[in-house]
Amino acid sequence: MSINSTFSSYKSEGWDKLSDSTLLKIGGPTEPFSIDALNLTIPKEKLNEKIRILDIAAGVGNLTIPASRQFPNSEIVATDYSKCMIDSLNLIIEQNKNNIKNVKTLIVDGQNMVEIESESFDYCFSMFGLIYFPDRLSGMKEMYRILKSNNQSRTSIGSWQSDAFLPSLLEKTYEQVTSGSGGGLKLTSKQPALSLDDKVLFKSELEQAGFKNVVIHSVKHIIKINDLEPLLSPKNPIVDDFFKLINYENIDKFKETFKSIANSLYKKDENGNYLSEWNCFIGIGEK
Repeated sequence: MSINSTFSSYKSEGWDKLSDSTLLKIGGPTEPFSIDALNLTIPKEKLNEKIRILDIAAGVGNLTIPASRQFPNSEIVATDYSKCMIDSLNLIIEQNKNNIKNVKTLIVDGQNMVEIESESFDYCFSMFGLIYFPDRLSGMKEMYRILKSNNQSRTSIGSWQSDAFLPSLLEKTYEQVTSGSGGGLKLTSKQPALSLDDKVLFKSELEQAGFKNVVIHSVKHIIKINDLEPLLSPKNPIVDDFFKLINYENIDKFKETFKSIANSLYKKDENGNYLSEWNCFIGIGEK
Protein backbone atom coordinates (compact mmCIF):
# COMPACT_ATOMS: atom_id res chain seq x y z
CA MET A 1 0.00 0.00 0.00
CA SER A 2 1.16 3.52 -0.72
CA ILE A 3 0.97 6.71 1.31
CA ASN A 4 0.79 9.61 -1.13
CA SER A 5 -0.30 13.22 -1.49
CA THR A 6 -3.99 12.34 -0.95
CA PHE A 7 -3.32 11.58 2.71
CA SER A 8 -3.96 13.76 5.74
CA SER A 9 -0.40 14.57 6.79
CA TYR A 10 0.30 16.24 3.42
CA LYS A 11 -2.65 18.64 3.72
CA SER A 12 -3.25 21.74 5.82
CA GLU A 13 -6.75 20.45 6.59
CA GLY A 14 -5.25 17.41 8.28
CA TRP A 15 -3.22 19.60 10.62
CA ASP A 16 -6.18 21.91 11.21
CA LYS A 17 -7.93 19.01 12.96
CA LEU A 18 -4.93 18.42 15.20
CA SER A 19 -4.70 22.01 16.38
CA ASP A 20 -7.21 21.51 19.22
CA SER A 21 -5.94 18.06 20.19
CA THR A 22 -4.47 17.23 23.60
CA LEU A 23 -1.41 16.05 21.66
CA LEU A 24 -0.54 19.68 20.98
CA LYS A 25 0.52 21.50 24.07
CA ILE A 26 3.59 23.33 25.28
CA GLY A 27 6.22 20.88 26.42
CA GLY A 28 5.06 18.13 24.05
CA PRO A 29 7.30 15.31 22.73
CA THR A 30 8.95 17.52 20.10
CA GLU A 31 10.09 20.26 22.50
CA PRO A 32 13.31 18.60 23.79
CA PHE A 33 14.42 17.96 20.20
CA SER A 34 13.64 21.58 19.31
CA ILE A 35 15.81 22.79 22.19
CA ASP A 36 18.58 20.51 20.92
CA ALA A 37 18.22 22.07 17.47
CA LEU A 38 18.51 25.58 18.91
CA ASN A 39 21.65 24.64 20.86
CA LEU A 40 23.25 22.86 17.90
CA THR A 41 22.43 25.61 15.39
CA ILE A 42 22.85 29.00 17.10
CA PRO A 43 26.22 29.78 18.78
CA LYS A 44 26.09 30.71 22.47
CA GLU A 45 27.60 34.13 21.76
CA LYS A 46 24.38 35.03 19.95
CA LEU A 47 22.25 34.68 23.11
CA ASN A 48 21.82 38.41 23.64
CA GLU A 49 22.13 39.60 20.06
CA LYS A 50 19.33 40.93 17.89
CA ILE A 51 19.02 37.96 15.55
CA ARG A 52 16.05 37.01 13.34
CA ILE A 53 14.72 33.45 13.60
CA LEU A 54 12.14 31.86 11.28
CA ASP A 55 10.20 28.79 12.44
CA ILE A 56 8.53 26.98 9.54
CA ALA A 57 5.59 24.63 10.24
CA ALA A 58 5.76 25.91 13.79
CA GLY A 59 2.62 24.19 15.04
CA VAL A 60 1.89 25.42 18.57
CA GLY A 61 5.41 26.68 19.08
CA ASN A 62 7.53 23.87 20.51
CA LEU A 63 10.56 25.58 18.97
CA THR A 64 9.26 29.14 18.83
CA ILE A 65 8.53 29.43 22.55
CA PRO A 66 11.86 27.99 23.80
CA ALA A 67 13.62 30.24 21.27
CA SER A 68 11.73 33.24 22.64
CA ARG A 69 12.96 32.44 26.14
CA GLN A 70 16.51 31.55 25.13
CA PHE A 71 17.06 34.52 22.80
CA PRO A 72 15.10 37.37 24.44
CA ASN A 73 16.49 40.07 22.13
CA SER A 74 15.71 38.17 18.97
CA GLU A 75 12.82 38.62 16.55
CA ILE A 76 11.03 35.34 15.90
CA VAL A 77 8.54 34.73 13.10
CA ALA A 78 6.49 31.55 13.45
CA THR A 79 4.75 30.26 10.33
CA ASP A 80 2.42 27.40 9.45
CA TYR A 81 0.18 26.67 6.48
CA SER A 82 -2.58 25.59 8.85
CA LYS A 83 -4.65 28.58 9.96
CA CYS A 84 -5.94 26.61 12.95
CA MET A 85 -2.37 25.92 14.09
CA ILE A 86 -1.52 29.62 13.92
CA ASP A 87 -4.75 30.48 15.75
CA SER A 88 -3.78 28.04 18.52
CA LEU A 89 -0.26 29.48 18.73
CA ASN A 90 -1.65 33.03 18.86
CA LEU A 91 -3.86 32.02 21.77
CA ILE A 92 -0.86 30.56 23.63
CA ILE A 93 1.12 33.74 22.99
CA GLU A 94 -1.76 35.89 24.24
CA GLN A 95 -2.11 33.78 27.39
CA ASN A 96 1.63 34.17 28.05
CA LYS A 97 2.06 37.73 26.77
CA ASN A 98 4.08 38.78 29.82
CA ASN A 99 6.75 36.21 28.94
CA ILE A 100 6.49 35.98 25.14
CA LYS A 101 7.08 39.41 23.62
CA ASN A 102 9.23 38.81 20.54
CA VAL A 103 7.11 36.48 18.39
CA LYS A 104 5.09 37.26 15.27
CA THR A 105 3.00 34.72 13.37
CA LEU A 106 2.15 34.24 9.70
CA ILE A 107 0.07 31.75 7.71
CA VAL A 108 2.60 30.66 5.09
CA ASP A 109 3.16 27.66 2.81
CA GLY A 110 6.76 26.68 3.53
CA GLN A 111 7.20 25.43 -0.05
CA ASN A 112 6.53 28.90 -1.47
CA MET A 113 7.10 31.68 1.06
CA VAL A 114 6.32 34.64 -1.21
CA GLU A 115 5.37 36.70 1.84
CA ILE A 116 8.93 36.52 3.21
CA GLU A 117 11.76 38.64 1.80
CA SER A 118 14.96 37.03 0.55
CA GLU A 119 18.03 37.18 2.79
CA SER A 120 16.05 38.45 5.78
CA PHE A 121 16.75 35.87 8.53
CA ASP A 122 19.82 34.70 10.42
CA TYR A 123 18.48 31.25 11.32
CA CYS A 124 15.69 29.12 9.95
CA PHE A 125 14.15 26.02 11.54
CA SER A 126 11.58 23.38 10.66
CA MET A 127 11.22 20.77 13.38
CA PHE A 128 9.23 17.80 12.08
CA GLY A 129 7.38 20.02 9.63
CA LEU A 130 9.27 19.97 6.35
CA ILE A 131 9.23 16.15 6.39
CA TYR A 132 5.51 16.39 5.53
CA PHE A 133 5.99 18.71 2.55
CA PRO A 134 4.96 17.02 -0.73
CA ASP A 135 7.95 18.89 -2.25
CA ARG A 136 10.69 18.87 0.39
CA LEU A 137 13.36 20.27 -1.91
CA SER A 138 11.25 23.35 -2.68
CA GLY A 139 10.92 23.91 1.06
CA MET A 140 14.68 23.62 1.56
CA LYS A 141 15.37 26.00 -1.32
CA GLU A 142 12.99 28.51 0.25
CA MET A 143 14.84 28.19 3.54
CA TYR A 144 18.08 28.87 1.67
CA ARG A 145 16.57 31.89 -0.10
CA ILE A 146 15.41 33.67 3.04
CA LEU A 147 18.71 33.27 4.90
CA LYS A 148 21.22 36.11 4.92
CA SER A 149 24.35 35.66 2.84
CA ASN A 150 26.82 36.42 5.64
CA ASN A 151 28.65 33.09 6.01
CA GLN A 152 27.05 32.63 9.43
CA SER A 153 23.37 31.95 8.71
CA ARG A 154 22.13 28.39 9.14
CA THR A 155 19.08 26.25 8.63
CA SER A 156 18.06 23.38 10.88
CA ILE A 157 15.55 20.61 10.11
CA GLY A 158 14.24 17.85 12.38
CA SER A 159 13.29 14.43 11.02
CA TRP A 160 12.24 11.24 12.79
CA GLN A 161 14.46 8.18 12.50
CA SER A 162 12.95 4.86 11.43
CA ASP A 163 12.95 3.52 15.01
CA ALA A 164 11.27 6.58 16.55
CA PHE A 165 8.44 5.51 18.85
CA LEU A 166 5.27 6.56 17.01
CA PRO A 167 6.26 6.02 13.35
CA SER A 168 7.85 2.67 14.21
CA LEU A 169 4.82 1.44 16.14
CA LEU A 170 2.41 2.57 13.43
CA GLU A 171 4.28 0.59 10.80
CA LYS A 172 4.55 -2.54 12.97
CA THR A 173 0.84 -2.28 13.76
CA TYR A 174 -0.12 -1.88 10.11
CA GLU A 175 1.85 -4.99 9.14
CA GLN A 176 0.25 -7.06 11.92
CA VAL A 177 -3.30 -5.84 11.27
CA THR A 178 -3.01 -6.68 7.57
CA SER A 179 -1.38 -10.06 8.17
CA GLY A 180 -2.96 -13.10 6.61
CA SER A 181 -1.80 -16.39 5.20
CA GLY A 182 0.72 -14.52 3.10
CA GLY A 183 1.98 -12.33 5.93
CA GLY A 184 1.45 -8.67 6.70
CA LEU A 185 1.39 -6.05 3.98
CA LYS A 186 4.37 -3.72 3.64
CA LEU A 187 4.07 -0.05 2.79
CA THR A 188 5.17 0.52 -0.81
CA SER A 189 6.31 4.05 0.04
CA LYS A 190 7.65 5.58 3.24
CA GLN A 191 5.18 7.15 5.60
CA PRO A 192 5.68 10.93 5.48
CA ALA A 193 6.93 10.99 9.08
CA LEU A 194 9.95 8.96 7.92
CA SER A 195 10.55 10.72 4.62
CA LEU A 196 14.02 11.85 5.75
CA ASP A 197 15.04 8.91 7.94
CA ASP A 198 18.05 8.26 5.68
CA LYS A 199 21.09 10.37 6.67
CA VAL A 200 22.62 10.17 3.19
CA LEU A 201 19.41 11.33 1.50
CA PHE A 202 18.91 14.05 4.12
CA LYS A 203 22.41 15.44 3.57
CA SER A 204 22.08 15.18 -0.21
CA GLU A 205 18.81 17.14 -0.32
CA LEU A 206 20.21 19.93 1.85
CA GLU A 207 23.22 20.16 -0.47
CA GLN A 208 20.96 20.16 -3.55
CA ALA A 209 19.16 23.14 -2.02
CA GLY A 210 22.50 24.98 -1.87
CA PHE A 211 23.60 24.46 1.73
CA LYS A 212 27.25 23.83 2.58
CA ASN A 213 29.02 22.23 5.55
CA VAL A 214 25.97 20.05 6.12
CA VAL A 215 25.97 17.95 9.29
CA ILE A 216 23.30 15.43 10.28
CA HIS A 217 23.15 14.97 14.06
CA SER A 218 21.50 11.97 15.72
CA VAL A 219 19.52 12.79 18.86
CA LYS A 220 17.53 10.60 21.26
CA HIS A 221 15.16 11.34 24.14
CA ILE A 222 13.17 9.03 26.39
CA ILE A 223 9.64 10.45 26.50
CA LYS A 224 7.17 9.38 29.18
CA ILE A 225 3.68 8.62 27.87
CA ASN A 226 0.89 7.88 30.31
CA ASP A 227 -1.91 7.08 27.86
CA LEU A 228 -1.60 5.74 24.32
CA GLU A 229 -5.21 6.53 23.35
CA PRO A 230 -4.67 10.25 22.53
CA LEU A 231 -1.86 9.29 20.14
CA LEU A 232 -4.37 7.21 18.18
CA SER A 233 -6.91 9.96 17.56
CA PRO A 234 -8.11 10.37 13.95
CA LYS A 235 -7.33 14.07 14.50
CA ASN A 236 -3.66 13.12 14.33
CA PRO A 237 -2.91 13.19 10.57
CA ILE A 238 0.11 10.89 11.01
CA VAL A 239 -2.23 8.24 12.41
CA ASP A 240 -5.10 9.05 10.07
CA ASP A 241 -2.84 8.16 7.12
CA PHE A 242 -2.86 4.58 8.41
CA PHE A 243 -6.58 4.58 9.21
CA LYS A 244 -7.23 5.42 5.57
CA LEU A 245 -5.04 2.50 4.48
CA ILE A 246 -6.82 -0.09 6.63
CA ASN A 247 -10.31 1.41 6.20
CA TYR A 248 -12.04 2.99 9.14
CA GLU A 249 -14.02 -0.13 10.12
CA ASN A 250 -10.72 -1.66 11.27
CA ILE A 251 -9.73 1.21 13.59
CA ASP A 252 -10.58 -0.64 16.80
CA LYS A 253 -8.45 -3.60 15.75
CA PHE A 254 -5.62 -1.24 14.83
CA LYS A 255 -5.75 0.49 18.23
CA GLU A 256 -5.81 -2.80 20.14
CA THR A 257 -2.86 -4.12 18.14
CA PHE A 258 -0.92 -0.87 18.61
CA LYS A 259 -1.34 -1.05 22.39
CA SER A 260 -0.43 -4.74 22.47
CA ILE A 261 2.80 -4.14 20.56
CA ALA A 262 3.65 -1.15 22.76
CA ASN A 263 3.16 -3.29 25.88
CA SER A 264 5.47 -5.96 24.48
CA LEU A 265 8.24 -3.54 23.45
CA TYR A 266 8.32 -0.77 26.04
CA LYS A 267 8.78 -0.80 29.80
CA LYS A 268 6.69 1.23 32.22
CA ASP A 269 7.94 3.22 35.18
CA GLU A 270 6.55 3.02 38.73
CA ASN A 271 3.74 5.42 37.76
CA GLY A 272 2.62 3.39 34.76
CA ASN A 273 4.18 5.68 32.14
CA TYR A 274 5.55 4.11 28.99
CA LEU A 275 9.26 4.88 28.66
CA SER A 276 9.22 5.46 24.91
CA GLU A 277 12.34 6.08 22.86
CA TRP A 278 12.07 8.83 20.26
CA ASN A 279 15.02 9.15 17.87
CA CYS A 280 15.54 11.94 15.39
CA PHE A 281 18.00 13.49 12.97
CA ILE A 282 18.72 17.20 13.10
CA GLY A 283 20.16 18.34 9.79
CA ILE A 284 22.05 21.63 9.81
CA GLY A 285 23.41 23.50 6.79
CA GLU A 286 25.12 26.83 6.26
CA LYS A 287 24.41 29.35 3.51
